[in-house]
Amino acid sequence: MGLFGGSKNQSLLGVDIGSSGIKIVEISNVKGRAKLMTYGYTEIPSSEGGDVLFENTKQAGSLLADMVKQSGVQTNNAMAALPVSKIFSTIISVPKVTDKKHLKSIIDVEIEKLAPLPLSEMITYTTFLDDKKNNKKDSKNVDHKIKDPKKAVEKVVKGEKKKYIRVLVTGASKTLVQKYIEIFKYAKLELSAIDTEAFALIRSLIGKDKSSIMIIDIGSKKSNIIVVEKGVPFVSRSVNIGGDSITDKLKDQMKLEYSEAERFKRDLGQMAASSDLPGGLPNILEPFMQPLVNEIRYAMKLHSNMELSEQKNVEKIVLTGGSSHLPRIVEYLTEILNMNIYIGDPFARIEYPKDLSGVLDEIGPRLSLSIGLGMRDS
Repeated sequence: MGLFGGSKNQSLLGVDIGSSGIKIVEISNVKGRAKLMTYGYTEIPSSEGGDVLFENTKQAGSLLADMVKQSGVQTNNAMAALPVSKIFSTIISVPKVTDKKHLKSIIDVEIEKLAPLPLSEMITYTTFLDDKKNNKKDSKNVDHKIKDPKKAVEKVVKGEKKKYIRVLVTGASKTLVQKYIEIFKYAKLELSAIDTEAFALIRSLIGKDKSSIMIIDIGSKKSNIIVVEKGVPFVSRSVNIGGDSITDKLKDQMKLEYSEAERFKRDLGQMAASSDLPGGLPNILEPFMQPLVNEIRYAMKLHSNMELSEQKNVEKIVLTGGSSHLPRIVEYLTEILNMNIYIGDPFARIEYPKDLSGVLDEIGPRLSLSIGLGMRDS
């Protein structure tokens, strides 16, 4: 198993270990087309969510094993995703060099400047964003021998774009990765690779669309805001804004049990989707939405100011996550941001029994991440 690696199995299990529970989706690759085999999810009490699952890897592994058995999963090969909130991700520019060892040294120098942990405590993965063919064409601009990586990095200036390449660097602590390995070991599953949430969501919600798109994944405790350009996450932010805060307010105001308040919140979302709910954004959502709007605008500003980005303006926003069906948020964000906004359909790129359409429409946003993981080889 290699971090961010891949496998070529005919069937793959995408496993989303989130703050509110675990979601699994098995996807098979049938003649290059993704096909839904089975799915399952479990929800845990808010008090047991968050990082609690990772603190007790044996318990999490046992829960995952039970889900796999009950869902009738046929494969033993699985994919997981590292949370946006727990990974290091950045795009850097480095000089073009032909020697791989020199190039790695240069990249490591840049990572050391930015990473929150020493390189010895991290597992990192690099993705080259610029066409390698173009790199060969510009070989006359390449420094073939670089003795000092630090000095080489200093040579990268704005007026010499043909002399450097852009590299996406993603990393995570070895401690975090080890917890994933332990969970899947206890579940008796083969962890083929570990992806990132950003790339899994891009796979299930965006596909081959090369325009500049923002994905907003509204979870129970956190929301991930990802700006994607040509299929690459240029901005990835995790903010402490989630649907649980709405559930807590409903529980307190209406004197409900937590499970009842959660169900009521989802019923409101379904009513809004069917146009049975009158008026605009419910008052109870206003304190939730305003901070989210601020974070959205901040992420857009970060992206537009990035020197290495090419498409400065976000063209549309895709909403997903268990709380994306909150009443009127699509209409509210569309009006406030004056943009094309819609709830993503993670099942749009895979085959599934049509008699499940109604159920999958309801639960789809909650399964976007696990679907994207299951599609890794499709």
